[in-house]
Amino acid sequence: MTQTTPDLRAPLGVYLHIPYCRRRCTYCDFVSTGSVDAVPDSYVDLLLDEWHMRVRRLRRENYRLETVYFGGGTPSLLSSGQLARLVAGVTSTIPGAGTIEISMEGNPDSLALEGIRGYLGGGVNRLSVGVQSFDDASLRRLGRLHTAAVAEAAVASARAAGVSNLSLDLMYGLPGGSGRQELCSLERAIQLGVEHISWYNLTLADTTELGRKVADGSELMPDEGEVLATMREGWRMLAAAGYAHYEVSNFALPGFECRHNMGYWQYRDYVGVGLGASGCLQGQRWTNVSRMDAYTTAVLQEILPTDTTESLSKRRREGEYAMLRMRLPLIGLELRTFQELFGEDALTVFGESLAELEQEGLIVVRGDAIVCTQRGLELNNVVAEALIA
Repeated sequence: MTQTTPDLRAPLGVYLHIPYCRRRCTYCDFVSTGSVDAVPDSYVDLLLDEWHMRVRRLRRENYRLETVYFGGGTPSLLSSGQLARLVAGVTSTIPGAGTIEISMEGNPDSLALEGIRGYLGGGVNRLSVGVQSFDDASLRRLGRLHTAAVAEAAVASARAAGVSNLSLDLMYGLPGGSGRQELCSLERAIQLGVEHISWYNLTLADTTELGRKVADGSELMPDEGEVLATMREGWRMLAAAGYAHYEVSNFALPGFECRHNMGYWQYRDYVGVGLGASGCLQGQRWTNVSRMDAYTTAVLQEILPTDTTESLSKRRREGEYAMLRMRLPLIGLELRTFQELFGEDALTVFGESLAELEQEGLIVVRGDAIVCTQRGLELNNVVAEALIA
């Protein structure tokens, strides 16, 4: 019998930030800029140059490439040739084991059939479409360029192109909307038969256009009771349709969980490349500069474009690890894994906090793991704060 040698290399995720959009959405506080219809080749060159600088500092033999994720901004403004260059540049330097998940975000207004075929040809095997709503009034309020009809056409184009791992982003708790409208949007996404749905509660930053309108009273947020009722009903609908609730805001048909994002929630190492991108390797976290002139100057001078760095203490890493694992209702905080990683018993490290959370009905011990209850998922920020503290 042939015996296989276990692969002891650590899984690695790579995130590439594309900070360009046709128009900046009214709720967006990401590092991005509007009024752009295409990604400059010069920025693609910068991404590859930064990647090669970072990969030279890795002990490549210690890692296997698991996932590549194109986020933004609007990555679907990349040409298929640019996308292929980036995929090849990353995947040729760190070998993977098995199929590497290559995800790309896209907006419906920039996803046409031939373009999607080009992305698949360049290596993309998972597409995440930022629909946000199938209600046209809500889309206008959010500053989206597409309509519900355009969103449905993008889904049809993705299927016609051969996308077999398709995710839709949807939001609830929108200003000026209603829970009924948001649940109708969710029902439409379910009817379209996509493999993955991200169902987010909108959190508004004060610095955004929509946040300022809420602050001055020209837009009204729904009350907390309505938002909670909408969330609960949405969770019920997704479960009834066969979607596993594998993370607080994420639902997937069996086998279609987002492997890249699971890497974040399981506290795996990742490299962030691009304007404002963040990464974390073996407890060393960094964030890149968020001004394009500073980013360009640094990379052209062969200097890493890092803005801030942080060396995480063991206690901080333990707290962040536990907090992120508690976002995963099907897995939770596995006691044996925690012991293997940190050499300590999680029940001892977090004893007082865990006792209080259990008393409040937010968590429960299930075998060798601690998981959130339904109420703990609803109040996941409370669980997170307790474990980080």
